[in-house]
Amino acid sequence: MNSGVSLRRKLIFWLFPMLILFGISTMGSYFTAYRFSYKAYDHSLADTARDLERQVTMNNGQVSLDLPPPAKKMLLTDEFDRIYYKVAGPDGNLIDGESDLPRPNVISNGEALIMHDGMFHGQRLRIASRYYVPPGSQTGLPVLVQLAETLNKRKILAREILTASLLPQLALIAAAALTLWMGVSKGLGPMRRLHDEIASRSYYDLRPIEESHAPVEVHSVIRAINELMRRLGDAFDAQQRFIANVAHQLRTPLSGLKTQTDLALRQTDHDSLRHSLQQLSVSTDRTVHLVNQMLSLAQVEPRANKAIEMRPLDINQLTREITTEWVSHSLRKNLDLGFEGKEAAIIRGGDKVLMKIMIDNLLDNAIRYTPAGGCVTVRVETNDKFVILTVEDNGPGIAKEERPAVFQRFYRVPGSSGHGSGLGLSIVEEVALAHGASVTLDEPTGHTGTIVKIVFPRMERS
Repeated sequence: MNSGVSLRRKLIFWLFPMLILFGISTMGSYFTAYRFSYKAYDHSLADTARDLERQVTMNNGQVSLDLPPPAKKMLLTDEFDRIYYKVAGPDGNLIDGESDLPRPNVISNGEALIMHDGMFHGQRLRIASRYYVPPGSQTGLPVLVQLAETLNKRKILAREILTASLLPQLALIAAAALTLWMGVSKGLGPMRRLHDEIASRSYYDLRPIEESHAPVEVHSVIRAINELMRRLGDAFDAQQRFIANVAHQLRTPLSGLKTQTDLALRQTDHDSLRHSLQQLSVSTDRTVHLVNQMLSLAQVEPRANKAIEMRPLDINQLTREITTEWVSHSLRKNLDLGFEGKEAAIIRGGDKVLMKIMIDNLLDNAIRYTPAGGCVTVRVETNDKFVILTVEDNGPGIAKEERPAVFQRFYRVPGSSGHGSGLGLSIVEEVALAHGASVTLDEPTGHTGTIVKIVFPRMERS
């Protein structure tokens, strides 16, 4: 199940704030339209109220409303709203109209028209009220003239205004959404082509991806993919070389094992059979050693191993522990294996697993090529800047002209007596380089043998 989020959907999602703003705009437009409709119909209601008050007359000191039935019918007739009116004398007595119409809360100055809202028989009304002194009034007391209507026309006008203003906005949002959708689809076209290009490749096609046809925004992604492909190519090359080396190097010892096995199967004499089996055991040990060395080489291969954990590492403690493990090997060969340490020999960054592989190979080489009765010395020294690991033996040594070549894989010094694989110093050099260290070969002063010296940057003292 694909749990990823579509980029197109995420971009379209950002239209929702526009819809929220549209909703806010809708409410604001509705209230604006409603106020406008109020204002427009207030003018009409006020004009009709003035027409009504002109029909108020004084006859013999009595207030009366001169409103013939046809005029009254016309006044109360409206397509959408109910119309109500009221005329009350100075003493509050009803002259004509609806007695329950709500009175205004204030009495106007200068007979000004009062526009106010009220409730009448469960209906909301807009009411125009005026305290009016009719012509001919001897007392000068005002009468109350009111004209009211329900709010249907106002609501209808507000909706019409709102619809007229919002429809273009809705059309604009729909057009923007469609344009954005089409733009995103077109914009993602290069991404789809990039996907198709990568998907159509075989697993061994690690050529860099062309950047020029891709959007600028994904160039950094393409560069990262190309860098990954380069590293995969290096790892693939390292794997291919390792497989080729394994096939080449194991062919000879395995052929020898097969020959010795066939020879042992043909033996009938017990002593001859025992001799053949001893030869098989020795050959098997050499083959196992070769396989172990090749696995170690694969582990320290810099382009195939990216999981190195570099931490401050005490070389003195690690080397002493590993040297102790090799004591039994040296005793079997009657060698004097010694260790000379220096406390607090800590390097800035080291991987304990790789360092053990390196030290094991140094000791294996020294013990393997030093004749019985010889001496192997391991030293750890320090100065202000470096930690120096030295393995010294008094074996046959390595001629100066051969020293550069012994770091090549599977190279063995001509005439050497040990049965090595030619990988030990290659492994040592790979580990040293991974730790920013240097490896040099020398010979002891005054006698034969070999000194392998590895110089590490020392961790700065705090």
